[in-house]
Amino acid sequence: MKKIAITLATLALTTGLSVPVYAQGAAEHQITMQQADIRAFINNVSMVTGKTFLVDPRVQGNVTISSEEKLTPKEVFEVFKNVMRVHGYTVIRTPTGEYSVTLMQGAAQSAPFVSGTGYNGQFATTVIKLQHADSADAAKLIKPVMHSQGILTANAGGNILVITDFPENLYKARQIVAAMDTNGLVTESVNFQYITAVDAQDTLKALGGARPAFRAIAVPGTNSLILEGSPSEVRRLLPILQQMDNPNNLTPRGAVSVLPLRYANGEELNEVIQNLLPSYTREGQPAPSVVYERGSNSIVISASGETQQALEQIIRRLDVRRPQVTVEALIVEISDSAASELGVQWALGGVDGSSIPFIGTNFSRQAPNLLTLAGALAGPQLGVDTSGLETAAVNSLVGIDGIGVGGAGISGNTLFSVILNAIENDDDSNILSTPFVTTLDNEEASFIVGQQIPITTGESLGSDNLNPFRTFERIDVGIKLTVLPQISEGDVVRMKITSEVSSIAGAITSIANDFITNKREIDTTVLANDGEIIVLGGLIQDDEQLNISKVPILGDLPVVGNAFRSKGKSRIKTNLMVFLRPTIIRSQADSEPLTRRRLDQMRREDLLQSGREYSKIDEFVNPR
Repeated sequence: MKKIAITLATLALTTGLSVPVYAQGAAEHQITMQQADIRAFINNVSMVTGKTFLVDPRVQGNVTISSEEKLTPKEVFEVFKNVMRVHGYTVIRTPTGEYSVTLMQGAAQSAPFVSGTGYNGQFATTVIKLQHADSADAAKLIKPVMHSQGILTANAGGNILVITDFPENLYKARQIVAAMDTNGLVTESVNFQYITAVDAQDTLKALGGARPAFRAIAVPGTNSLILEGSPSEVRRLLPILQQMDNPNNLTPRGAVSVLPLRYANGEELNEVIQNLLPSYTREGQPAPSVVYERGSNSIVISASGETQQALEQIIRRLDVRRPQVTVEALIVEISDSAASELGVQWALGGVDGSSIPFIGTNFSRQAPNLLTLAGALAGPQLGVDTSGLETAAVNSLVGIDGIGVGGAGISGNTLFSVILNAIENDDDSNILSTPFVTTLDNEEASFIVGQQIPITTGESLGSDNLNPFRTFERIDVGIKLTVLPQISEGDVVRMKITSEVSSIAGAITSIANDFITNKREIDTTVLANDGEIIVLGGLIQDDEQLNISKVPILGDLPVVGNAFRSKGKSRIKTNLMVFLRPTIIRSQADSEPLTRRRLDQMRREDLLQSGREYSKIDEFVNPR
């Protein structure tokens, strides 16, 4: 291997001492240096490593290095950083990729942020998050191992540490945190032979009080108990459990035992046990019997001691707290309807033997009856009794919408009448509903908010038009939600859902008593994860109708044709979307945030509407 010696003339001229020598071969270097100028050393390291250095003017002095081993450029850079640190300087990488060589004092403010262990051997800042320990306590243990120019920040009562230091000190800090940041709890599993795990769990809960220092979880399937707590607490409880599960402590069973139920429906559970009783019948022994006592919600078992124990095991495994599901729905319906009507009716005819023929237009879509109005107005001038026509004319005017302009009369021997009717409707609606319901797993629940309206189903005048009567039924109109949730493995909720949104659109006609109802319904079965929002379905409807009634040929004429036709236009746009979110509730800790959120919402609305400084909901939540 050929070695090339690099002589630094600048060092020879300035120091007069031995010159640093870099023996190079195949990208390997050997460093020897005595009292060399530190800036010349930085310059040569830049040549060897290919890195750019920004040198603080305050960086001064001489360095001495002796290396017997050949070093790669990467190792040369590591030696360089250590030499700078020995002389009170540090190397910090800038955001643009260069390296700043500056005084160690005050350098912490410029240290780059790194995550994990990616310090790259330089002054750096990192964040350590604790899971169980307090950050202030951890800081007391880390501070002694830090460099004097390092910075350590901890929020009292929190779980965050921010540290700026050299890589080895950051590594020490993580090791200290890993050693102390544990919950200090141990877990034990206890199997039982003579008592049930549920009974053992209830006993420990009563022993621990309102805020126990341990957790006890019964596993009925294996009749075992999982116990978690501090080592001393677990050591204290294990002998108690062993003493409970001792056959010598069990009293002989009598002919009858009473088993109070905790969560199960006694009637449904009794049906299950009744189906199992034939398999416990033994020849020569009385048949076992099981009775449900509603008043105390207990199961009474009359059987041998062995059969009693077997049935109690089954009952305890079935008598467990079932999870609940809160199903929240978001129903959004935005609709826009517009309608317009414009029509002209007229009539012309001769009277008193005039030869003028009768001619006119009359459209069924126009509310006033032109002929009735003309007869009621012109009758007195002709000497005709118009009492019946006047009543019919008034009834005809009752059904008019919008504006109606017209007139009738007699000129000479000519009867004339004309009426113009115009109307425009524009309705907007935005229905936003957020129904929600909570139910047990695998139990159907329904929710409805709305009204009951009467719908005529029949009517009769009776014989000789006597005793007229009408029959009707009431239907629900509003928001309906029916759901059957089933929790499966992995907290996936299967839901059979029926969602209905209905409303009253209005009467069929202005003089009718029956109503038109709008109805949107979704009937489906879906799967959703716990807390996941899914969309059930949507409907975007755009219905536009154009109705024209006209006199043939004449109604098609330009301009003049408007007097021979009636025109109506309507457009209805509807956008309906239904969103759903199931939330599984297994404990009080799960239900409390949901309940608190709803209570806070109602409290804000009550304060806003009442104008009081306190809410009646506060009196309900915190009774005096």
